[in-house]
Amino acid sequence: PDGVAVITLDNAPVNSLASPLVVSLEESIKKVTADTSVKAILITGKGALFSGGAEITEFSQMKNQAEVDTMRGRLSSVMDLIDGCPKTVVAAINGPALGGGLELAMACHYRVGSAKANVALPE
Repeated sequence: PDGVAVITLDNAPVNSLASPLVVSLEESIKKVTADTSVKAILITGKGALFSGGAEITEFSQMKNQAEVDTMRGRLSSVMDLIDGCPKTVVAAINGPALGGGLELAMACHYRVGSAKANVALPE
């Protein structure tokens, strides 16, 4: 739509917040924020889920607490970028938003949910 940038979380099967997706999300937010033709940003998930949260398989691959802290810091930084964005950011919750996926939606300025949306902090 005119003036609305759509960013789709795409990391099958549950749109988990794996490092590559988080890096891509950060780059996308920065790009559309700088684009003067974009007035608002909509973030949604591909398929049936908004986001299943953290990619837990990444935790087992980390060698020390510093690597865990770096990963958490990156996601926190992206959420701060969204929260502080001068353009309106809307989470279109198209299905489950779990854990970090819900936190991502909460970082957005507004949230709308489909009939299939549900939210939880399973931790």
